[in-house]
Amino acid sequence: MTEPSKDVKNNSEDEKYPLVTVRGLFFPEFFLSPEIVEGLMDYKPTKDDTFIVTYPKCGTTWTQFLVWEVLHKGAAPPSPNQIMFQHIPFLEFTGVDAIKNLPKPRVMKTHLPFNFQPYSPSAKYIYIVRNPWDCCVSYYYHHSMEPGMPQLTFDQYFKLFIKGELGWGDFFDHVLSWFSHRNDPNVLFLTYEEMKKDTRKVVLQIAKFFGESYYKDLQDEEIMNNCLKHSDFKFLKQMGMFFPKNPNAEAGEMKETLQIIGEVDRNTTDETFREVPFFRKGVIGDWRNHFSQEQIKIFNAHLMNKLKNTEMENFWKPVEEETEL
Repeated sequence: MTEPSKDVKNNSEDEKYPLVTVRGLFFPEFFLSPEIVEGLMDYKPTKDDTFIVTYPKCGTTWTQFLVWEVLHKGAAPPSPNQIMFQHIPFLEFTGVDAIKNLPKPRVMKTHLPFNFQPYSPSAKYIYIVRNPWDCCVSYYYHHSMEPGMPQLTFDQYFKLFIKGELGWGDFFDHVLSWFSHRNDPNVLFLTYEEMKKDTRKVVLQIAKFFGESYYKDLQDEEIMNNCLKHSDFKFLKQMGMFFPKNPNAEAGEMKETLQIIGEVDRNTTDETFREVPFFRKGVIGDWRNHFSQEQIKIFNAHLMNKLKNTEMENFWKPVEEETEL
């Protein structure tokens, strides 16, 4: 799929991302079932539950593969579709019924801020944060492949990101809600940047978080190397992610549709699916190819305003107003 042009023009300068609201939080309109989301918010976690949580486009899917590899001693992984909808289900899509038959420890994924997240002190939570500049750009490209979405210019999308008028709301509010829990014993707080810098170290952190036996498994160099190989970005990219060409299923058909999506792999011959560029670049700093000097000024001011007098006040610094545009 061709990446959207930054110069694409729309009829309206105030194009909106189609959203619905559940209990005051924004969600993308294209897939949402309010009943599924409310059921998720009301779910009572158990000691066997581990949640992988991020704001969108901060490394969630990558972490799903890292966790799967740790739990399966570096085995060849299922397809991204199978990971997301069966093995480590994305609960805003699948609902909590998807976890009933999962082996223990049960692992699942959400994009919920802390105040909406199903929480228990006995459950585990892995939270990943990415720098907001790259998150903004990655979410922009992700948006373009979502079915039925208006094709926005980057500037239009940038404005929505600043306003927090996107699925799962405001980036900074989301991160701040989890940052104050970063030292809780049942929370593993990671950054995308440290994951890229030293994936081996992060794999060991994840293993130790799940338990000493998983950590001991990774002392076997073959198991560790297989974990790294099978979660490498290039490896994941060649596996592919597939979405339905026509996603407009009736409510009664949604369960069947999700089951079909969750069975798709790289070798599918089902012509009702299309491959999407779910894994785009996976690099740090690509935002400099997109932000104008004016956007950098606006974003710097927004960042300082959102983080002022918070625990994250010095977590990210304003960037120099330089650009490759």
